[in-house]
Amino acid sequence: METQGFKYEAIVESYAKALENGTIPAGSKLPSLRATRARFGCSLSVALQAFEILEAQGKIYGIEKTGYFAEAPRRAPLPSPEAQYFSLRSLEAKPFSVLSRIVAASNDPSVVPLGAGLPDSSYIPLSALRAEYNRLLRERPEILNEYEEALGDGELRFEIRRVMEARGVTVDEGEILPTNGCTEALALAIETCSAPGDVIAIESPVFLGIIQLLKLMRRRIVAVPTSPVTGMDLDRLEEAVAGEGVKAVIMTALYQNPLGFVMSEENRERAVALARRYDITLIEDDIYHDCGFEGPAERCLKAFDTDGRVLYCSSFSKTLSPGMRIGWLAGGKRHREAAELKMARTMGNARLNQRVMARYLATGRHEAQILRLRAAMGRQEKEMRALLAAEMPEGTAISRPRGGYYLWVELPEGNDTLELFERALRAGIGIVPGQAFSAERRYGNCMRISFASPITDRVRSGVANLARLLERPGEVR
Repeated sequence: METQGFKYEAIVESYAKALENGTIPAGSKLPSLRATRARFGCSLSVALQAFEILEAQGKIYGIEKTGYFAEAPRRAPLPSPEAQYFSLRSLEAKPFSVLSRIVAASNDPSVVPLGAGLPDSSYIPLSALRAEYNRLLRERPEILNEYEEALGDGELRFEIRRVMEARGVTVDEGEILPTNGCTEALALAIETCSAPGDVIAIESPVFLGIIQLLKLMRRRIVAVPTSPVTGMDLDRLEEAVAGEGVKAVIMTALYQNPLGFVMSEENRERAVALARRYDITLIEDDIYHDCGFEGPAERCLKAFDTDGRVLYCSSFSKTLSPGMRIGWLAGGKRHREAAELKMARTMGNARLNQRVMARYLATGRHEAQILRLRAAMGRQEKEMRALLAAEMPEGTAISRPRGGYYLWVELPEGNDTLELFERALRAGIGIVPGQAFSAERRYGNCMRISFASPITDRVRSGVANLARLLERPGEVR
């Protein structure tokens, strides 16, 4: 046993040195287990033990059926958008001018999807959902000739209640309103707690759809600096609330788009307490709740709500089916008003889609599906980050998200990612420029890169060509 122990320690030490001095560069593949066994004269189990230790130390990561790869160096800088100057003055919400083209590029199969926020179809339970559609239509074809009840499908609301309990929130079915995706839930929440001209505090950077939504609803915004590690700066938020007459705050505590952070539980509790103290509404965007890479799911902001002022918005679009458009609002003290508004405008959601989702959730397969998705995203995040670290210019800062589908990449000063977006799109590569995540045209040298799709040779080539565009505009292979 001593000899074997010495051997796995020798393997760890040898590879650790090679990783540290760059003999094995970030993102490159390590020798296989069999090659390691031959080199060190040990068993496969000892070689595997050494690789598992290196992985636990954060030096390497494994990809199923592929092998082990060198992690990006942890000394690489992290983006720090919160370090920029923020005036905390309210302004008109102005959505990004090329937003429609960003969406079109995400849906174009000829474009390498480095910006798209949709999980690859291989991670979605398409066969199971199709089977539920077929079964329901055989049993109850008349469902195609029925309107939905005012509060939405009762079976779906029951299943969502169970999902909410797993997130630390106790609500009954009557407090859940199914919506057409998370965006409709956000729109209903905004409209029921504010009026045109009111000021809404938002994160910066923030999901680009929120800026567009607030523009259409004629709300003013105040952007609050947001860290890729800790989330919205609550001290600056309190300054904005006290000074600008903020009516509501839109906040993501878990795996925010585009930064991927987890706000500490202490700060989640503090954010809800702050909303209570200043008597404002907290609108929680929790669409990525089930997309964390490690450990059990964290508790959402709504779990700390005691008086119904947290209006909770989520959906299954990022985990089960974007196309079914099944979201929901737990509207707290604004819930009845939101339900009446939705019914007056849309007469409810499509009944067929709601019932199919309810039946799928009732099978219990949802939990296993989420675990597979989270494991895949965790692997792909590491691989994409290592790939970017190896290809992007020196001085590039890359976020270390704890969940979600995105990396926030801050290129050295002087780079213009809006210009890069145009050149990359002509070369068949999709990215999302940083300015899309700000109403103040910040983050001109930043971009969002997605790892929602498997890291194939096509994706690797896309990253390499993107780096070449930065070095020599117009030159790709």
